[in-house]
Amino acid sequence: MSHDLSQLTQSFVEDCREHLESIEASLLDIEAAGDDRDPELLNGVFRLAHSIKGGAGMLGFDNIKALAHKLENVLHKMRSGELRSSRSLLDALLNGFDRLSFLVGNIHESEHLDIAPQVEQLLALVGEPDDAVMPAGGFAALAVGKGGTFDVDAESLRQAAAGGNEIYLLEFDLIHDIHGKGRMPLEVLKALTDTGRIVDCKVDFCTVGDLDDFTNSIPFYVLFASILESQYVAGLVKLPHDRVRHMDVGSLALISREPGADEKRYGALALRPAGELATICLPETLSPPVLTDLRNALEAGMADCEGVLLDWTAVVRADLLFFQLLHCAKRSFQNRGRALAAVSPLPQDLVRICASHGFAQAESGALLPLRRLD
Repeated sequence: MSHDLSQLTQSFVEDCREHLESIEASLLDIEAAGDDRDPELLNGVFRLAHSIKGGAGMLGFDNIKALAHKLENVLHKMRSGELRSSRSLLDALLNGFDRLSFLVGNIHESEHLDIAPQVEQLLALVGEPDDAVMPAGGFAALAVGKGGTFDVDAESLRQAAAGGNEIYLLEFDLIHDIHGKGRMPLEVLKALTDTGRIVDCKVDFCTVGDLDDFTNSIPFYVLFASILESQYVAGLVKLPHDRVRHMDVGSLALISREPGADEKRYGALALRPAGELATICLPETLSPPVLTDLRNALEAGMADCEGVLLDWTAVVRADLLFFQLLHCAKRSFQNRGRALAAVSPLPQDLVRICASHGFAQAESGALLPLRRLD
């Protein structure tokens, strides 16, 4: 490919900065105009926020995607008349987009930056708890690829299907459909936002294979909402009709998962899926039998989920085998394009134990990357 990930990231950052400047100017115009505002101002802000969310999702900047998603939901409620514009609401939006700008300006650290205050401010004004905007376990599972799933939260689907929109799953190949035709993924996403709404997108690196099974294909899935009929969508995105799948939202709602429904036990441990991620809570003592359970749970999470989060806040005792297992797991997850992260820094007692065993990098609490448990 002619462009590497750093070029894609730089392009994304530049686009975001332009979008965020336009968003701030439009929100100030909306505030000044009051009830006489042009509806297209709010529509424009919504489209730009949506574009930021789509690009962040494609590149794996989940913190940016999450905050943009919350802002997008509030903007949707304003557009539909469920929320009336007010000074406090506009202040919350400005604060949220200001934080989004900070994340974009610190793109490589964005996954570790806190967005909770901005999210809480938005949710307080909406009058809903966090799980009302992105329901815990309220996900519809779309079958994609070779036995994989693409999980989408129910609220995004509900909003996207409003106004008579049809929902389509677009199945691109990054190599042949996009890069092979001289295009870039962000260009494709931008073109789609001109005629509809991107609900979510996903690059499925886990199906790429390895040196023994080199597929020369990288699936790129886009869940797209539009009033256009399928044949026109296929022509728009230049895909064969069989890779523009019409999705029945009513049927998807029937398979939405309830919290804990997919929990799997591995001895003393539980693997708890929530959307595309799963969590494993570790006990106080990591004995050899528990480490065997942990290995089994990690292997299952690597096979079934986009990533696994370890919650090790309760751990007070571990030995060399635990740290060896973590390093092996990190390599396996990376080789398969999966994420392995922790919900908090390693407890200080374990940092000292880890360092005494020769794993000095844990002194900074960075044995695994951090990721918030939302």
